Amino acid sequence: MPKRRPSPGERLRATRWALGLTLRDVHTASMKLARRLRNQRFILPASRLHEFEVKNTVPGLHRLYTLAHAYGFELRELLGWYGVPRR
Repeated sequence: MPKRRPSPGERLRATRWALGLTLRDVHTASMKLARRLRNQRFILPASRLHEFEVKNTVPGLHRLYTLAHAYGFELRELLGWYGVPRR
């Protein structure tokens, strides 16, 4: 029987846990990024990240960028998790 591929939300949560980050840690990182870029759209509230992880809600581009930044990924990798071609 083939293994089930984890959902993007499950992958986000597993990555956050592997990095030892809390929801609040990611929120704090998002606030710093938003301040540096002078754009509030990069802010990622902890409650919204929880929705991405548990309800498999699809993040918008600004929040995907924030997650990539917080987790040390290339944005293209996260886009691939959501089925966006890398080319």
